[in-house]
Amino acid sequence: MTPSAYLYGAIFTRESTRQQQQANLELVKRRLETDISNQSATLAQNTRDALTGAADAAAIQLQQQEKARALDRISELKASGRIALELDPRRPELPDILLEDGDVLTVPVRPDFVAVYGAVYAETGFLYRPGRPVSEYIEQAGPTASALLDGALIIRADGSIFANGAQRSWAGLGNGRFMAAALQPGDAIFVPEEVDKRTGYTRFIEGAQDWTQLLYQFGIGAAAWKSLN
Repeated sequence: MTPSAYLYGAIFTRESTRQQQQANLELVKRRLETDISNQSATLAQNTRDALTGAADAAAIQLQQQEKARALDRISELKASGRIALELDPRRPELPDILLEDGDVLTVPVRPDFVAVYGAVYAETGFLYRPGRPVSEYIEQAGPTASALLDGALIIRADGSIFANGAQRSWAGLGNGRFMAAALQPGDAIFVPEEVDKRTGYTRFIEGAQDWTQLLYQFGIGAAAWKSLN
């Protein structure tokens, strides 16, 4: 390793893993398509009032258009085949993994930034400060009024995920353990957007905190998730 090597952020990819991730992504897509179809049928069957029927039909059509655009974005996403090595940031050591033909290990240069994406006013990278907690990075990025802090994610430089819990702290910033978590150079914070619970679109988005984590485990990067969102 060179003096500037950042072993903790090493990227290990495998073709067989990429194929499995892509298959899982296609499964999620088909599941969402089924949910959308079932939801549309339910909404149509529950529209009984003639006075509000036209308005409900227009709302259903608008929701269908939104869902179609979301599915189009999902269809464009491609799995990377990355395997999280789960290294100790203080003493990173490569695990004993039997290699396969076509495996790729990329060791990047140590970065100096922590990125913040999603429902924030400043989607950018901020200088890494040792010991600086997640809450300060989110505060510096400026969460929007629609930011869902309870659903925030940390995408570690080694490819692992740390998700915020559903329990709010007294300050209203989500789980205290999550917000106080220390970051490493190259880590990224993703803050999803709050869903409007008053629309019929809710069932499509319900459980977003679960399947967004699932998508990241498929090797989807933060930039790709930004496009999806």
